[in-house]
Amino acid sequence: MKLLSTLVLLIIAAGCSEKRPAPLQKLSASIEWFNDAYVAGDTATLARMITENYVHTNSSWKSFGKEKWMSYMRSRKEKLVEGKLVVSDYTMDQYAVELHENTAIVTARISSRGVEDGVEFNKVFRVTNLWVYNGSDWQRAAFHDTAIK
Repeated sequence: MKLLSTLVLLIIAAGCSEKRPAPLQKLSASIEWFNDAYVAGDTATLARMITENYVHTNSSWKSFGKEKWMSYMRSRKEKLVEGKLVVSDYTMDQYAVELHENTAIVTARISSRGVEDGVEFNKVFRVTNLWVYNGSDWQRAAFHDTAIK
């Protein structure tokens, strides 16, 4: 029995050495790090965490790329610094991950509450994100949201 167990482990290890799966735990940590950077307006971190050909789609605008999203993030950061935007809660829950080798489809619910330009907001969205693993880090390649009424 011990020999059989050892052989099974060796076969599994040999199979894994040819094709390493992307680390799922690292994806989870990356999503948390990304969300923290978004809430804080950490544009330097966010710029590193999205792909060069990033695609962002939401319920407000036509799809756009990294340059326009980073421009939006810089203006959002200014509002945070000036106190014109205060995020009191930002929660991602109900999330599920479908892993496809070095890509992952992440679906979740995001709840966001705070005050922007003196107006309180309380928003809830369903989101789909595409994450890609580049061999060392996970990067978000695409985002889509739909408001939940």
